[in-house]
Amino acid sequence: MGTLPPEVTATWHFERNADSGLDPMTVPPSSPIEVWWKCAQGHEWIDRISTRTSLPKWKNGDVGACRECTGYRVRHTYPGCGHTEMITTNAAGKGHQRCWPCQNAWWKANEGRLKAELGAAARGFAGRAREMLDDIDVEQEAPAPLVAEWRWWAAKHLQGALAAEQIMDKTGRVDQVLGMISERAQHLVPTKAEAGRAAATDGVINVVGRGHWAQGWLHHLTGRSPRPAPTEEVDQAAERFRAWLTGWVRAAVADHEVEDGAYSTARLTTALTRQISAWADEFYPAELGQARVWRELGLPVLPPGAQRYGRLDVVLWHPVFVTVVVEIDSAPNRSSAAKLAFARDAGALPLWVRFGKGSVEGPEGVSVVDLRQELAPIHQGR
Repeated sequence: MGTLPPEVTATWHFERNADSGLDPMTVPPSSPIEVWWKCAQGHEWIDRISTRTSLPKWKNGDVGACRECTGYRVRHTYPGCGHTEMITTNAAGKGHQRCWPCQNAWWKANEGRLKAELGAAARGFAGRAREMLDDIDVEQEAPAPLVAEWRWWAAKHLQGALAAEQIMDKTGRVDQVLGMISERAQHLVPTKAEAGRAAATDGVINVVGRGHWAQGWLHHLTGRSPRPAPTEEVDQAAERFRAWLTGWVRAAVADHEVEDGAYSTARLTTALTRQISAWADEFYPAELGQARVWRELGLPVLPPGAQRYGRLDVVLWHPVFVTVVVEIDSAPNRSSAAKLAFARDAGALPLWVRFGKGSVEGPEGVSVVDLRQELAPIHQGR
């Protein structure tokens, strides 16, 4: 019977495969080519040769099994487009109106209108979402800023689900989202073990659906800090960073053309952020581990006047060497000062990049890189 098992060869669809040039007597069992098959009950389908000769769970030891005969797949006709496909019983039970190609084409044809309608509907459900969130029990030990973070995250998902049910007839979407946000509400605060593993793995921990600085959370939960690096080494690293960034700034200013116009604060901050992120390759030895660069990581520090935790501009992480935390500001910023002081206490190397106007005094132990004079010629101050 050739290279295929006899029970597989028996399901080869000779009529539909006549033009393929393949012979079941000689084709390799591991071939990834898709061909037609037909079982004794008359069910026809397309599948890879390698899949037909393997034993996935649904075959229950029968290499020649038909997915439809075993009940793994069923014939399903989508009411919205009329197409019939072989899909799993779980997929058939979801009630989709169109098959995937038709749904994708329909979405592309209506994307602009649907996004506008979904956005407007989601905003209209803000009050309803707040009422629903009030009925969900939240972890009692969770601090107020973390609860506020959860409410912001949960409201966004819940408003979207309410809009999806109304505009796109996605029945059951609200219940699905309610289950997800209710489960998260009972586990808002990460454990010490979770924070420790994340700090050692890549420096990031997921808190309420967003990336947070794991080392900061570990310090917050335990009250302990890693053994600080010698002051001389910290000063040397800060000086290396200052010299490297200042050199880049001076070169950028020298190459700046008058007709290009001055840099806005936002544009200058973006350029500095991009360049600072590249410093990881200069600072950390590649042979001792891969560095990671993170932007906008949350941390358990409440900025003055805020209800939700703050975020760090740039975090440079390495599995062996000290983590570097950088804040970038065009004016004195109490929030940045608080975040950098926390980063210092958590064992990181805090660096404050300052340009624009105002004083540049930072908290004790925080190195300030003063670029006010260097960037003044190209900074328009808005």
